[in-house]
Amino acid sequence: MRIRSTRHRTAVTVLCAAGFALLVTGCNDNLAQDGGEKTPTKEPKPSATPSKALDSDAGKTLALGESTPITYKRSDKTGTLRIAAKSVVKGAQSDLDKVALNAEERKLQPYYVTMSFQNIGKNSIHYPFLTTPVNLRDSRGEDAKALITLNGDVAKCPGEDPDDFGAGDNATLCKVFLLPAGETPSVTSYTGDFDKEPVFWKAGQD
Repeated sequence: MRIRSTRHRTAVTVLCAAGFALLVTGCNDNLAQDGGEKTPTKEPKPSATPSKALDSDAGKTLALGESTPITYKRSDKTGTLRIAAKSVVKGAQSDLDKVALNAEERKLQPYYVTMSFQNIGKNSIHYPFLTTPVNLRDSRGEDAKALITLNGDVAKCPGEDPDDFGAGDNATLCKVFLLPAGETPSVTSYTGDFDKEPVFWKAGQD
């Protein structure tokens, strides 16, 4: 009888221990579901978008609005810029009333090229003349005539080069071009360094 009683007590003890373990496990699971303490899991980090290398788009044609990092080097002015051709817009001769034009220039069709600039280098560029390297070509591949205008001369094409373009500075500037009547722009370009090919952007059709 004692042996049976001992076996019975042992079996009961095992069952109780197993039940307690299940109960504890169930409680821990409930704590985890209810926001209790649990082992943190590592979330996968999003893959970083690779940035363009400096001057990697030299000689290439980009879409309007696409930016690219370039070397800016003109005489004693050097720096690193991120630039983009934002738009190429057809204007009207009436927009140029404040600009001194000769009779032949009055027969040409104005177009306005808007560029964005960011100084991503460490150096400030004194009198950078940011729009000087901007160019526009017509459908024949001929260069358009560039106009030198002051800020306020052409309301639809505003922007004046800063005297100093410091590290981290941004600027959006517009430049006026004249094309023969009936011609349309094909590409606009920027030559930041004459030792490298310019970067081109599709001008599109309006």
